[in-house]
Amino acid sequence: MFYGGCNFHCVFCQNYDISQEYPKGGVRLGGKELALIQKELRVEGVKNINHVGGDPIPSTYTILESFKYLDINVPQLWNSNMYCSIETMTLLREVIDIWLPDFKYGNNRCAERLSIVENYWEVITRNIKIAYNSGDMIIRHLVLPNHIECCSKPVLRWIARNCPKALVNIMGQYRPEYLVSKYPERWPDIGRTPTFEEMEQVYRYAERLGILYGL
Repeated sequence: MFYGGCNFHCVFCQNYDISQEYPKGGVRLGGKELALIQKELRVEGVKNINHVGGDPIPSTYTILESFKYLDINVPQLWNSNMYCSIETMTLLREVIDIWLPDFKYGNNRCAERLSIVENYWEVITRNIKIAYNSGDMIIRHLVLPNHIECCSKPVLRWIARNCPKALVNIMGQYRPEYLVSKYPERWPDIGRTPTFEEMEQVYRYAERLGILYGL
């Protein structure tokens, strides 16, 4: 289930149309309507409900409200950047079965420059720890060109130390989109796709750390 809007403003967003430019372009729903859609999908045979976007965090209230009216059992997946308050995580940990967090950056400087968010590292590591202890998890890391040392390696080190049983999806499909494609001179470090050598470097590093990873 795709939700419009996002609490990030990534300059390279591949879903910028629904996350930033036209976040209200979908259908407006309340909790009851959202519950009915989930029920219909479950009856049709879906294995789970994947809340994604944009990002589901701006729609957290409506999603939680829908569970009041959902009278059929269906596993719930939270597919998110995980940039939210501890109060939000306290509520979500009681109702989410599987977590699919994005772990983009290995420091606050890159996060503030490329996604316009503050205190990224502290917030994300805290929330991923909470999620890791309350359900199954697949962490997704998008490899950015020229960000192996500052982002990919610190992210993988933290995962190995704090979430050793989590599966990790190391993604190599980055391409310069949205603002980066329009103004490449402003972000020259991410103005291309990752090289084969960069991806191999990240894969080998994950192997040395003993991370269970997939492509």
